[in-house]
Amino acid sequence: MGTWIKETDKALYLMDGGYYIDSIPKRPSTTNPKEQIANIEALKAWFRRADKPRRMTVSVGTGAPEPAPIPATDPQPVPPMPESRPSESGAPEHDGMRIKIIGDTFFKRSLKNSSQLSDQDKVQVRNGQTFDIEYYTDVGQNHWLVELLEPTVGDRQTTSWYVFAPHVELITAIRLTVISDTLFKHEPKLSIDLPASAKKFVGNGTQLMLFAYEPAAGNHTKIQLANTIPNLDKTRPWYAFAPDIRIRGQHQVLQVISDTLFKARPVQSIDLADSDKVFVRNKTIFWVQSYSQPENLHIRVALQGAFLGPQNRNTWYCFIPDIRILGSSIGDNLYDPDSRNRDVSSPTDRGVPLQFPGFEGTYFSNDPIYFETQYGDRGHFTWGQALHADAETGFYRRPENANVVYNILDMAKVMEDIQRRYANKPIQITSWYRDPETNAAIGGASQSRHMAGDAVDFVVPGVHPYDVYADLNPWWGNRGGLASSTVFTHIDMRGYGARWDYGY
Repeated sequence: MGTWIKETDKALYLMDGGYYIDSIPKRPSTTNPKEQIANIEALKAWFRRADKPRRMTVSVGTGAPEPAPIPATDPQPVPPMPESRPSESGAPEHDGMRIKIIGDTFFKRSLKNSSQLSDQDKVQVRNGQTFDIEYYTDVGQNHWLVELLEPTVGDRQTTSWYVFAPHVELITAIRLTVISDTLFKHEPKLSIDLPASAKKFVGNGTQLMLFAYEPAAGNHTKIQLANTIPNLDKTRPWYAFAPDIRIRGQHQVLQVISDTLFKARPVQSIDLADSDKVFVRNKTIFWVQSYSQPENLHIRVALQGAFLGPQNRNTWYCFIPDIRILGSSIGDNLYDPDSRNRDVSSPTDRGVPLQFPGFEGTYFSNDPIYFETQYGDRGHFTWGQALHADAETGFYRRPENANVVYNILDMAKVMEDIQRRYANKPIQITSWYRDPETNAAIGGASQSRHMAGDAVDFVVPGVHPYDVYADLNPWWGNRGGLASSTVFTHIDMRGYGARWDYGY
């Protein structure tokens, strides 16, 4: 009978039979506690589906239970995340990467065919075995170099082994489910524009594990496979039409994009002892537990389950141009309840008076942040947009300190750059500054860049957010974070490259 929409006390649901495929939660209104609000922009994606909803039911105030998510139907389900276990040395439980062998193969000491190696330089491992690893490196020629957490094979002393990539899977917490027959593609284009060799059919119900994903042009999602299925090479990225897939789960990944040194301090490597630095090859992948703000072109990263160097450190300073961080848990994925767009008004109505800590005088909500931009024209963004000023109540989100104001000034220049790229499409701001109280009230990330004033969620009218992401990605580079949902694009000035997909 196709899909349909159901409204309940708590949410709007896209239903398939008696289960829901997707949901849009309701939130309390900030102006009327008896009312609920929902970001219905997400409904647009529902109506772009091949099986778009054709009817709706309302179940409000009935006391009926909320719908349950649609159960998995894959005949070959993805294995669950394994539980951590103590290492052989008695160290704390490993919470990092694990791999599973999916075909009888060899661990090898060098990058050669197993037939060219002596028995001392290779170890046979059987299908189904699993191993705790600290990280892996894609060394080309369809091989990974894996670093075992413990020397559990061969001579029980070696931890670094080469393995044939199609014979190994990375076990992750990110699950992709295909919810409509689709094509995985080499490029984010219409399938009719690609040769047969650049697209592969993937059936409804197929489930896969991913190690990373991010938005791509044309309402596509760029995915990096962690496991292998027939006809899909996991050593290359694939693009899937976003409405045809559902992704659940998240983690943060550090991707080394150039040979580099991890350091104990954020200084030049020549100033460090050999024990305070470790060489890391290009195309190495780590799980990330946490990280701090930039310092001297470095960020301090706590690796998850990886212990490097003679002192077995898991916390290192990484040179920003040599790394990239991926993962959906690094940003806010929340709807800002005060997301009304505010246009620049005429000078005759300057709007709400504003006071900034560390600044003298009075500012006004309808004034542009820059009366003259870096391009010589009148600014397109107002203090009211940045601080979510309400002309009816006079309320605005007062900056916590002067640094927030300076960050808003810097971010406004970035937004003017973006506006210039879309000259005929006035950008709409959905979220800029969040004071700590507002951020806590809506459940924002504890380290949200919105609280610093240098993060903006915005919409370019008539342009899909994934297309905006694809356009800005190479331009923004390592200057900060960039992310997208199907509703808005996020950009921030954190000072290092971070990319993610909100997954809705």
